[in-house]
Amino acid sequence: MKAWLYYRLSRDEDEEMNSLQNQRQILLDYAEQNGYEVVGESFDDNVSGMTFNRKGLAELENAVDEGKIDVVLVKDLSRLGRHRTQTALFIDHLRENKVKVISVTEGIDTTNENDDLLIGFKQIFNDFYAKDISKKVRSGIRQKQKNTGLVPSLPFGYYLDRNTGKVEIDTETAEYVREIFRLYVEGYGLCTIAKSLNERGIRSPEYYKKRKLADWKPLISRQYLWEQSSIKRILSNEMYIGTLVNHKTVTSKIYKTKTFIAPKEQYRHENFCEPIIEKNIWEQAQFLLKQRSEIKPRASNGRKIHRYSGLIKCAECGSCFIAKIRTWRGNEYVEYTCNSNHRYGKEYCTPHRIRESQLDELVFGEVQNLKEKIVAESEKYDEIVKKWIKQKLAYDLQIQQFESKILALKQQIEDLIMGKVTDKSRADLYDNMIEKRENEISELQKKISDCREYDKVCKQRQQVLSSTSLLLDDILSEGSISDANLRMLVNSVTVHQNEDKSLDVTFEMNVDFTNSTIIVLEPMFEEMF
Repeated sequence: MKAWLYYRLSRDEDEEMNSLQNQRQILLDYAEQNGYEVVGESFDDNVSGMTFNRKGLAELENAVDEGKIDVVLVKDLSRLGRHRTQTALFIDHLRENKVKVISVTEGIDTTNENDDLLIGFKQIFNDFYAKDISKKVRSGIRQKQKNTGLVPSLPFGYYLDRNTGKVEIDTETAEYVREIFRLYVEGYGLCTIAKSLNERGIRSPEYYKKRKLADWKPLISRQYLWEQSSIKRILSNEMYIGTLVNHKTVTSKIYKTKTFIAPKEQYRHENFCEPIIEKNIWEQAQFLLKQRSEIKPRASNGRKIHRYSGLIKCAECGSCFIAKIRTWRGNEYVEYTCNSNHRYGKEYCTPHRIRESQLDELVFGEVQNLKEKIVAESEKYDEIVKKWIKQKLAYDLQIQQFESKILALKQQIEDLIMGKVTDKSRADLYDNMIEKRENEISELQKKISDCREYDKVCKQRQQVLSSTSLLLDDILSEGSISDANLRMLVNSVTVHQNEDKSLDVTFEMNVDFTNSTIIVLEPMFEEMF
């Protein structure tokens, strides 16, 4: 009979006891003792038995389909596979092709009906063993991620010092990372940045990792060229500000599933390594990534995204404005106009033409007004805080009285419960009395909570106002507003054209930004007093 030898070794198995050479010799000895003619062999190294996408197994299957063999020799059934369902299906496929499997060390023959029950038990055991090992490995990895952090692959711009075991900055590639962040914050798109790096002959991260890419990867990746997704991965990686984030996803190789973990359950390690990018640049890049994915601004090939692209709209037709580069007396300037008018003519909408420089002046004035409003609010808030500090001692005493009253009410409830047990005929009366006291306790607890929360807010809000005021001072001190700061401050711009062709421009400031800066506490304060 013509035999095929198949052997496999997984990374989580004892290599000394189960080495490929050891398995092969056992199979050769068995074939010689039983008079089998070995016509071929295949193996898989460092491959889990839970997957059937294996090179060695594919060679075996081709030999079966071509009718070259009569028997498959394996050291034990777990070498063929550990997934009980897929292993059973594969054995059935061999049976249909009149090929039997012999487990040499277990003495099992798949064509022997008496071995069917044993085969079933073996498959269950092998499946359980693989899942148990996988669970233990995942548990160990997760514990290391939680305690010290685990970096399976260092991002572009870093390397591991083998002498110290520390993550260090690679001077050459770190400059490319800084350039990518700078260009993106300045207004260039992902594709434009990737094309610029490719034109200059700068190799992608895959080249520096000396990684052999799979055939299913795009051709551009296998040529070590930059693509849009590789730029986005760099911009999204918190490692560049020194923070390692582990346990972001959980992947099951057995069930082929991928689960995303909530940010609160992820393992964060601040100051894990030396940062390449400053925190404020990182935050601007994250804001722009989110905003651009929503408004999808466009730019001409190789040019920056226009400052107000995706932000400015027509008040009449609701259409977005398009940017046009105009030339007057040798000087270039950017002009925005209603897209409906540009595409369909004046019958549909008026032009609403406005220059970018005019918008910049208006935005600068809006930011100045916002700064003045924050300063006024801060002065008003200082008075509220002073008043609160004067009354804080009295409120501390009030809280103590509330807490004492709550204890008294709880004792009354316990007494009423005992009375209800002995006087069941008036149970409804006792229930009403208990409910009344429970409501009183809830009201008192709410008053205590409100007072403590207000005390906490008082300590935080003044710092927020101060830091925001300093931020606006920095923005205004430059004399102009950068593209990144503009998009962080302004949510949308609406332009209305009057009958006399004058324009009314309305700015909607970013909701998150204004909520974090303009705070009114007085109504809450007055209510408490």
